[in-house]
Amino acid sequence: MTSGLVHRLDNALLSLCGIGYFRLTRDVTILERADYLRHYVETAPQRRVSILDVGCGSGAALLRLRKSADRVASYLGIDRNVAGRSHRFEKFPIRHSFQSVDLDEAWDFGRFDLVSCLEVMEHLMDDERLFARLCTQVGPGGRLLVSTPSAPFVAEMGKHIPGFDRVSPSQDGDHVRIGYTIEDFRALAAANDMEVLSVDWLSRYDAGELRQSFGIRTHRARVWQNLRYPRSRPQDAWVIGGDPATHAETYWSIGVYMKRPRDQAHMKE
Repeated sequence: MTSGLVHRLDNALLSLCGIGYFRLTRDVTILERADYLRHYVETAPQRRVSILDVGCGSGAALLRLRKSADRVASYLGIDRNVAGRSHRFEKFPIRHSFQSVDLDEAWDFGRFDLVSCLEVMEHLMDDERLFARLCTQVGPGGRLLVSTPSAPFVAEMGKHIPGFDRVSPSQDGDHVRIGYTIEDFRALAAANDMEVLSVDWLSRYDAGELRQSFGIRTHRARVWQNLRYPRSRPQDAWVIGGDPATHAETYWSIGVYMKRPRDQAHMKE
């Protein structure tokens, strides 16, 4: 089949089968991150939340937000190429839209109650510029949610899995840095006048589990992997808060939830 036909078939199956099809054909940690985002939608101070999802990928977050549709005022997903997303979610019960955007360029979509950027910063050379732009999209009293690989986890697993801590010298789609620490995020938040509310941990793995799933590149290999080693959602798939000494080397990603003070003027770009 041509790639265009495969893409249309994938869209149709995802629309028809939803989460079950997604779980079979994608990296299930994507759903764990989507559930993490949904947690903060459910606990947001606003009754209904406008969401900007930066680096929305295949739309897993929107798919997962179906369970919280009454808490979502609107959803905008942006990424380099979102072709087909609107068709995939054509009859979805949440007001939504998608925009193709080069995240390295200047972009501005207004102000939102919740801006999320999950597993994106580690792919961009100029991560500080991206983080600053994320902050400009957060409305007064709004929230910013960011996740990236945890640098201590990647460094530790790199001792057991050759190539896991590899980084690319150029911005070619792979990771350009192994990850981030709490100190990295506190410095970024301070530089952009954001208040850190919580430091969280996502996707617990041991070396054996990680070795099974690391390096899968093709769609067919991913389906076979998910059939052979189904990863049911563990109770501790993500942890809100928690001791970094306990979690930084056992959870794949670090998540940081931040706030823009209500009386703070919007930052200059």
